[in-house]
Amino acid sequence: MIRNSLVLLVALALCACGESNMNPTSGTLGPSGETLPPPKVAVTETRVGADQHVVLASRVDGVDVSFQMFEPDNLVAGQTYPLVLEGHGYGGMRTTTRDGFIGRLTAAGYYVISIDERGFGASGGTVRVMSPDQEGQDLIQILDWAEDLPGLRRRSNNEMYVGSFGGSYGGMYQLLLAGADPKQRLRVLAPDITPHDLVYALNPHNVIKSGWVLALVAAGEASGVTSLAEGVFPMGTNQDPAIVETLVQGALTNNIPTAGINYFTYHSVKYFCDGQPAAPQDFMLATPDPLLVPPRPYPALDVLVTQGTRDGLFNFNDGFNNYNCLKQRGGDVRFLTHETGHILPVSITNVPGAEEALDPFYAAITVPNFEDAAGARDCGSLVLDDVQFAWFQEKLQFKKGAIDAALPIGKSPCLSLGAGDAVSVPAVKVGGTPFPFDLATPQFSGALGILGSVLGNGAREQLLSNVPLMTVGEAGGVLAGVPTLDIELTGLTGLEMLTCPTPLSIGACDPILFLAIGHRKAGTERWDVVDDQITPVRGFGAHSLRMNGIGERLAAGDELALLIYGFHAQFPITWSRDVFVPAVNVKGSVALPLLGAGDIVKNGV
Repeated sequence: MIRNSLVLLVALALCACGESNMNPTSGTLGPSGETLPPPKVAVTETRVGADQHVVLASRVDGVDVSFQMFEPDNLVAGQTYPLVLEGHGYGGMRTTTRDGFIGRLTAAGYYVISIDERGFGASGGTVRVMSPDQEGQDLIQILDWAEDLPGLRRRSNNEMYVGSFGGSYGGMYQLLLAGADPKQRLRVLAPDITPHDLVYALNPHNVIKSGWVLALVAAGEASGVTSLAEGVFPMGTNQDPAIVETLVQGALTNNIPTAGINYFTYHSVKYFCDGQPAAPQDFMLATPDPLLVPPRPYPALDVLVTQGTRDGLFNFNDGFNNYNCLKQRGGDVRFLTHETGHILPVSITNVPGAEEALDPFYAAITVPNFEDAAGARDCGSLVLDDVQFAWFQEKLQFKKGAIDAALPIGKSPCLSLGAGDAVSVPAVKVGGTPFPFDLATPQFSGALGILGSVLGNGAREQLLSNVPLMTVGEAGGVLAGVPTLDIELTGLTGLEMLTCPTPLSIGACDPILFLAIGHRKAGTERWDVVDDQITPVRGFGAHSLRMNGIGERLAAGDELALLIYGFHAQFPITWSRDVFVPAVNVKGSVALPLLGAGDIVKNGV
């Protein structure tokens, strides 16, 4: 008897599961002190938590739905525990050990389910990139299975307390499940580096982001073991034929086909945010989605949105758009940026000492650069893993004050400016100080753009491809937010608007330029593309658009410029194929989010 009592006391001491919210006579107390409903299945004995690899048969098509279930490190009779879901990035698989953040959660009294998304790991089927009708239904089935976990904590409406985390593809599943589940059980989310609109992410301003598309295809293929379509599509691929067909047509025509546009729209957060009915997917060969999930509005969700300012695939604007959509639904929604994400560090300047050694040569040649090396997943001094843990502790374990302790800036967005440097702002600035330009020299497009992209500053300045905007004053400055661009492209003859009403995309009437905000430090030659963010512009006529969001601290004497290219390595096969329009006239205005004292809550987070 004494030994059994000691075992119980030790287990209670080890279990960091919100024991202050447990009333042995009346059940678990909720965040406002209310008594919560009992679990469907009670924990009847105190024991050490176990792990389980679970494989279900998908209700959609019978393929395997695989996930790893981790019980809390210690289960105590009569207590309740919330559930947290974890999802991997594209090309990944479930976590099978109690390491890292999952270990931190199970030690603190959480159930954790780590998921093999459809087509990855031990889950069957093809990769359809978060279809509401396939991946979405598999995720709902996983939650249904979890309903009978012993001691699973219930909300006052008798639905489970469940949260989620993960980055990239592991962020997409969270917002898909929150939108597709008719019971709307998932209410606490932490999506990192997550797209808002897959069409914008993969095909920004109607220019295919071919560098990253090729990388994603490689990641998906590396994980694949499923063969498809008996010779119609490559054997051994794990990408769904809808993905293959879309990408093949895109590569051939330099345009994403309408079926692919509609397909990716249906698979996006934007679908649930905008509430517009899904459009038909008229593929030539692939099977379209059945479009069974309506675009129901999100409920009020508590969402910690984190996004990489330097992310080359899902940029700042994706996270900002997710933040704006979810905030409108009335939940507790925060927005923080950091210095990592989807980054392919293919650049000679990543070699230690190379940037300084090569700097004088940039007057004569521009060394091609994809992206600089990644930084940390921090917003200034805020370690986002700690903020994320506190998010779950307060929202799911009812630890009051946990979020404020880890996130002392409150609900102000946190914008990263570099390693260990950030500002908090009352609102993210869109546009700002205008800088008009009207270039007397036409800008290269197409094949000439490839040549122009490697010209040094001397030639680029003569060609007006480096458009000077400002020199920073003695007080320095902060550039953080979303620049806006109003730009007009016209042909050299002036007749193009009459003779080219519709771009042909495969050889005529189709100029493409790539634009960026450039930052040159005082006393140096090299123009650095701020946060490696490239915004494409396609087609004759006037364009009004948001450039990719950025964040940078500026020193006295630094210079800013609008950099114009006809080719960039991030779009290696999707530059203009127009052989009749080698250059275009350019004029317009760019507005920069230069922050004044009134635009900053705290300078140096």
